[in-house]
Amino acid sequence: MLSTRAPVRVHPDLPTLEHVSAQWARRFLLAAFEDAGSLDAYIRQQSGLWGCYIAPTVDVVTAELIVEWTCVLFLADDALATAGTAGAVAAAAVPGVRAGHPFPAGSGLEEPFADLWDRTRRALDPVLLDRLGQAVQLYFDNAECENVDRALHRIPPPAELLRRRMATLAIEFYLVLIEAGLGLRLSAASLADAAPATQCALEHIALTNDLFSFRKEKYEHDDQNLVVAYRHHHGWSLQRTVDHLCTAIDDAEHRLLAACDSVPITGDRAAVGAYLDALRLLVGGNQHWNYIAARYHGEHHRWNGVRAGTVTLYPDRTVFAATGPTPAPATKETL
Repeated sequence: MLSTRAPVRVHPDLPTLEHVSAQWARRFLLAAFEDAGSLDAYIRQQSGLWGCYIAPTVDVVTAELIVEWTCVLFLADDALATAGTAGAVAAAAVPGVRAGHPFPAGSGLEEPFADLWDRTRRALDPVLLDRLGQAVQLYFDNAECENVDRALHRIPPPAELLRRRMATLAIEFYLVLIEAGLGLRLSAASLADAAPATQCALEHIALTNDLFSFRKEKYEHDDQNLVVAYRHHHGWSLQRTVDHLCTAIDDAEHRLLAACDSVPITGDRAAVGAYLDALRLLVGGNQHWNYIAARYHGEHHRWNGVRAGTVTLYPDRTVFAATGPTPAPATKETL
């Protein structure tokens, strides 16, 4: 059971963002799917609405960008996990970023990526745009490293994989968008003041993601997951690994909240305070979304509110049970 002490809010414009992002997906993402029915199934998962939970207080224009970026980056993650070769690198479409990115050629992601980058470029001032470009580059570089390890069937040690997951989840990229959406532009001194809390947030989100996404990745045979890494390198049982990750998530949350409350501020106090508030909402919203995410728990998943009990992982769904395990076919994992 996770402590979930961080606050949870949702963006007040979620219904509008759901409609607008679905229309955008139908315009730009069809080429990434076999047919319109497959695209509609992806839209029904509402994965992009993760952005409404991690950034509930940004302006609606930035919220739309965050939701649509999420739709594309989740697809990029899926494409990388099934690419089968580390050398599948498409041509770049992003000014200011190196000539290459890890999207497999022909994945259908080039056009939506270019549209989002152009809109984002127009929405951000040059300083934030430069930082966003650096964050995109960090994501690209680490995603390609994951792709290499997938091709080599290599499972990195947990500490190495955690550092990489903190980058491949692209949270630093989203942090810049959140900063812009709050009307902030933190100075170097303010970013340094907030850095301890930022690192705790990155760690919390990476740990939480890999715990809750394990079912999806296990049945897709993607080993770039911390559950797999701990079991592979330490020989732990699945239950011991889950217990360890829950403890690590709670510890990261505790350190984050402590850092937010006690960080010495030498830069802009009001701006840093607003940013730290956003970090609290980021981790609380991300953890809540991981419980409700159809992306991780199956197309028809509706979380029943259970936080303590037995979690059973089937190829097509996750079952949260407050009592004993649910009788099931042989193909399952019980935590």
